[in-house]
Amino acid sequence: MQLKRILCGLLVISATCATTVNARWMQFSGGPVTAFGVWPASALLNGGAIVTANNFTNGIPSTAFIGLTPITVNNLSPDYFAQNLQPNPGPVVTMIGTPYNDTGDKYHVVVDFSPTSGGNIPGTFPAGGTFAIIDLDIHENYRNVKATDVSGNPITTPWISGPNAYFDMTNPMTVNPGVTNGSFPTFTGPVAGVYQMLGVSWNDDAEMWLFKTTQNVKTIAFDMEVTSGQINAGTGGAGWAFYSPPVPEPTAMALACGALAISSCAIRPRRRS
Repeated sequence: MQLKRILCGLLVISATCATTVNARWMQFSGGPVTAFGVWPASALLNGGAIVTANNFTNGIPSTAFIGLTPITVNNLSPDYFAQNLQPNPGPVVTMIGTPYNDTGDKYHVVVDFSPTSGGNIPGTFPAGGTFAIIDLDIHENYRNVKATDVSGNPITTPWISGPNAYFDMTNPMTVNPGVTNGSFPTFTGPVAGVYQMLGVSWNDDAEMWLFKTTQNVKTIAFDMEVTSGQINAGTGGAGWAFYSPPVPEPTAMALACGALAISSCAIRPRRRS
């Protein structure tokens, strides 16, 4: 009996101390027309995503389009860490940028999670997943933001929760950017499942805008555009980042179950002869 109690205690301690799988931001490569996202090792989700861009409109023909560009953000601020989000090693946050050269530039982007596994429905970014819009600046818009379900059907009901936070993710921080500089981004919808994400009226370092999904989504699509408020705007553009949440390692759950089983045996009353 005493041995069982000791073993039970050790299992409980081991289960409590067991580490969790690291949460990470999807890492991107490729571009400008096709990019590839990969969930880092040890994340809850496996595989990744395929990002494509098409229907390019070039605002000023003398400058070529830029298209999809992997971007790494470092020098993360205390406001970022206050959100309890783990960075990638570095520490950094990685995203797929949608840059432009000039006013009038526009293209369509599709993020396809068919290669993703590890969630409750393979081939989707799971409900409750965190994603971020980063550095949405003056006259930059994401219009017609829509999603499809696991079967590829358009989602016509609300599928985004948020925005849940808006803050400067890099140092030196801009405190309360909406008050300091007079504008938050505008987020509207859904109308039949379609949202609009419109830029600020003041460029402000590298803001992070956090959202969650409320449904499993196979694809997220949107139109990146730069409005006519500027002429020869120069290189710019925001980006999208996708986050895999942490979960307990299987060993931790196994230890906890073992502790419960042994505990049950330890407290079972003896039969009297």
